[in-house]
Amino acid sequence: MADSIKARNLGDDYQILFFWLKACEMLSDYSNIGEISYEDSEIKSLDDVVVSYKEPIKDTSGNLIYKEYYQVKYHVDYRGHITADNLMNPKFINATKHSFLEKVKEALPILNKANQTGTAILVTPWSIHPDDELAKLKIIDTKAGRFKEETLFDGKTKSYVSDLRNKLKAHLGVTEDKELGDVLKPIQIWGGFHQYEILVNMLNAQLTSVGLKPYNHTQRIHPYISLLKRLFQEGTTTFNKEELIKICKEECLWSGKKIMLAEESPVGIRSFKWRAENMENDTSAMICLLDYFNGRFLKDKYSWNEDIRLLVESFIERHLIEGRSYCIYLDTHSSVAYTAGFYLDPKSGVNVVPIQKGLNGREIWRADSSVPKEQYAFWEVEHEIIDDNGSDIVIVIEMTHSAIDDVQEYIRSNNLSIKSIVRFYFEDGPSFNTIQDGIHARYLANAISLTLNKLPKEDRKRCYHIFGSGPNGFWFFLGQQSRNFGRVTLYEYDFELSKEYNKTINLP
Repeated sequence: MADSIKARNLGDDYQILFFWLKACEMLSDYSNIGEISYEDSEIKSLDDVVVSYKEPIKDTSGNLIYKEYYQVKYHVDYRGHITADNLMNPKFINATKHSFLEKVKEALPILNKANQTGTAILVTPWSIHPDDELAKLKIIDTKAGRFKEETLFDGKTKSYVSDLRNKLKAHLGVTEDKELGDVLKPIQIWGGFHQYEILVNMLNAQLTSVGLKPYNHTQRIHPYISLLKRLFQEGTTTFNKEELIKICKEECLWSGKKIMLAEESPVGIRSFKWRAENMENDTSAMICLLDYFNGRFLKDKYSWNEDIRLLVESFIERHLIEGRSYCIYLDTHSSVAYTAGFYLDPKSGVNVVPIQKGLNGREIWRADSSVPKEQYAFWEVEHEIIDDNGSDIVIVIEMTHSAIDDVQEYIRSNNLSIKSIVRFYFEDGPSFNTIQDGIHARYLANAISLTLNKLPKEDRKRCYHIFGSGPNGFWFFLGQQSRNFGRVTLYEYDFELSKEYNKTINLP
């Protein structure tokens, strides 16, 4: 009994997660969705989630669709499949009397209503059984999950297809092929849909992209599931964009920080897996470097310069096209974020902005120069001469952690020949929230570039050893400004074991 209750609750929650996935589509800037409903009363047999379009969309056959009626059925395991018999079995959709096909037949007067044409979509993690008639006879197309009329109604009277056709007609109580075709025409089957946890992660990515706060995985209560259950209890089940935003603001779920514009494509670089497991689903192109690392550490058989740097450069050359715009996920080492910026400097002709993870989830770090820099905390700068005969310059950037003591220890331990140390820090000390947004990060990166460009000409020809701590969005911006630095050597700090810096990438 407990297992059945748990399964039913998971099914309800899964349906709500699907609702929010479609709601995110409605909240996007260029959405054609006018309304979205949960447990809609218009067609009680196909009421889980209903999407209504402002202007009709066209299906794969060119038919106009005004509404989509989703029947969402979750299953806790993969012991079952979609089969022709299951589509005729009420138990398959947890019903007692009518099957999915019978429910569609009952709803035809509404689905076929003039200027309100609808489609009935079955959504389930179960897939079509490869040995069932639907698959073996190629009855369902793989493009949209629709019944293939040219296959099912092939004109033959004695064949496996005709046997299936007759079985469907008998179940629906119809005698003519046209009557059967009328029932099957509005149906789509979305088999093999995402399992529960994957759907949660997919939704989180969509929430932040439309200005909603993501779900915190450390919490037991999912706020979006709880909210829709409460709204349903209050009798509020249909929402337009403005109404849903108002409700989310009232519940403190609205951040208003949009991720991407319509002309921007999402790309990504991943060398850390935590909270980046689904980057493939969130991007149009990405490079995964996980196989080159054990946690934060590069495997012994690989080189930062011969492998990582060249892979990042190649990825950018192949997938980020001049004249286009992108948002880039940087779930990676700060050295890699800096290197990506280096290869995407302003002269590259590629418009790229970083997506930054923070305490409020992910947000776009756009650098709006119309915001006055006076409202932000700015650098204190120290320039200390170490050895007039030294060959290189050390740059220390302290944002989230103090670094100067560890850097000085590294210089001593590795006998670096250093002429001077240029230290950038904040008067109030390092902090995880010192950098407020992308505008602030860009100003700080620009200030470092201007300061280094004012060094004596002979110093600007030296190698810069860059140490520091801070968000990857900042390192990306600094990398974009670094083409005039001369040679650069980057470093990563080991927060876990050695508590010291390690040399990583050299840039020309």
